[in-house]
Amino acid sequence: MFDRIKSFFRELRIDLDFPRYERQERDEHERHAQRRFSTEQLNLEKGKLLKEIESEAGSKFNASMHEKENNKKQQEEAAREIEYLLSFFLRNYKEELNDLYAEKEVLFSKKKGLYDDLSVIKSSLSAAFDEKNSAYSELKDYKDRIASWYAKSDRTPWLFGNAGKKLPKHSLFGQSFGDLDSYKYHRDSAYEDVQDAKRKIGDLKKEQHELHRAIGQVKEGIGDLFSKINNVKKDRSKMYELKKSGHQKKELQKKLDELRNIISSIAGEIDNIFKSKNEFINQEKHRRGVVELDAKIRKIEAAKDQFLKSFDYEESKQNRKRRHRDIWLKERGVA
Repeated sequence: MFDRIKSFFRELRIDLDFPRYERQERDEHERHAQRRFSTEQLNLEKGKLLKEIESEAGSKFNASMHEKENNKKQQEEAAREIEYLLSFFLRNYKEELNDLYAEKEVLFSKKKGLYDDLSVIKSSLSAAFDEKNSAYSELKDYKDRIASWYAKSDRTPWLFGNAGKKLPKHSLFGQSFGDLDSYKYHRDSAYEDVQDAKRKIGDLKKEQHELHRAIGQVKEGIGDLFSKINNVKKDRSKMYELKKSGHQKKELQKKLDELRNIISSIAGEIDNIFKSKNEFINQEKHRRGVVELDAKIRKIEAAKDQFLKSFDYEESKQNRKRRHRDIWLKERGVA
């Protein structure tokens, strides 16, 4: 019984130690793969050959290609200049200006309408402030009447008060609660009028602010529009100057078409040189053995990949477990 328990814990310790051994074995397996399937020398040889081939291809084709590319850039620059000059002849300045003037009329009409609305708001605001002042005046008047009513109710009879005596609900002569109720009703009504006037003023000021903002946007649009009109007029003047200096739309278009044909032809020549260069490089790769070296390198790398995968085969893993168990037991003098 004791031996079985001892054996159980020994096997458990061996299993717990195996992951450490497994990591060591994997590292060693990968190092062995690097040594056994090294392509370093082949890659060095391949790199040297490619450098020589690229150098020869450059000597053979680059000068001609650069000359063509520089020529193409010069022709493209000339074409851009012609396109710039031609652009002044391709526009309908009268139509552009008519459209801009029509837009100007719309904006000026809109601005006038906004200013008319603003004038109405200002008048309404003035009236609303008058209403508020009138309501405040009425509110103050009835507050004073209420205060006077209470002061009178506390007077002595000799001062024509009631000296705290019970007052009638209504009276044709003298003091009554009906008077007080009337004063309070008119006071509350005046207070509501004040609040209504304040709300109206707030709403009108908000509308006024929105109108000012809209007017500012319209003015900004008008400013931008005048800039556009001035730019169109400048471009039209530039066209007249070009005509005076001898430039014509037909002549410029013809020159531009010629330049585009030249550019297209040069681009085709550059493409042919590029293709010839690539063909030369491919031929030299075959002739000097670069293609063969590539095949060798790929073969070695495939074998290396297969070797690395073999580590995870179940048979290999079981072999390592047996070796690990033997080593573990020998190190502890159990085997």
